[in-house]
Amino acid sequence: MKIGYTTFPQPIVLKRDKNEKTSVAEGNALQQMATSKQALKETVQRQLSEMQEARTDMGEDDPKAQRYIEKFKSGKKLTPEEMAYVRQNAPGMVDYIDRIMREREVIELSMKMAPTKTDVQMVAFRASKQIEKHQIPEEREIRAKHLVDAKHEYEQTEEYKEKPNSPLDKQEKPVKVRYKRSEKETLELAKTAYEPVKLEKKEPSIQHEQ
Repeated sequence: MKIGYTTFPQPIVLKRDKNEKTSVAEGNALQQMATSKQALKETVQRQLSEMQEARTDMGEDDPKAQRYIEKFKSGKKLTPEEMAYVRQNAPGMVDYIDRIMREREVIELSMKMAPTKTDVQMVAFRASKQIEKHQIPEEREIRAKHLVDAKHEYEQTEEYKEKPNSPLDKQEKPVKVRYKRSEKETLELAKTAYEPVKLEKKEPSIQHEQ
């Protein structure tokens, strides 16, 4: 051995056979598959849970709430009690119902403010044109049903029946009651009507004297 020269042992390298490498790769693949399956399972469970919550939120699991919702979708107004039940058991439908009801209330107010029956019909016609612009077919259909119902209900009221048919009728009707005779004119007419009667009564007496 040379002085100052030291030999170090060569590092030991463990050799793996092909079977061992395959086993490791398969193990990793199985682990990844298990992780993926678990993640997929959790995703599916979360989606199912969200769907269930959505069904509950929309009242789909509550027959009574669904009955009220169907009544609303048919174009009928809900009573305060029915609306309170929907708020409690189908809260996801509340904003939807409130939005359409606000539009209906605007139409109803416009019809009440219309001076004639023709104007009422024009309010309904303009509202129908606005409804046609809605992009969602279901909402468009529900709004149209509420317009028909609101118009029908208002046409049954005394307020609507007492309105003139057209602006022309509105101008003509006050003319009939606009002129009222004064007390003086009434007395003059009565006096004029009375004069011929007095003359007729006097004439026979004059002829008798002759």
